[in-house]
Amino acid sequence: MNAKVHELLNQQINKEFYSAYLYLDFSNYFDDAGLDGFANWYKIQAQEERDHAMLFYQYLQN
Repeated sequence: MNAKVHELLNQQINKEFYSAYLYLDFSNYFDDAGLDGFANWYKIQAQEERDHAMLFYQYLQN
């Protein structure tokens, strides 16, 4: 694999995990505010971002 493509994929993995952590932070905020629906929605979004990261990760491993 081209080194530049490899680096860009790694950067994207980092962005996906960053987004997941950000969504978890939002989820905690809404949970503290007693807004369970919003908290749950952001937890689901966080999982989706982690799933994206793992797809890129698996692609690099293959």
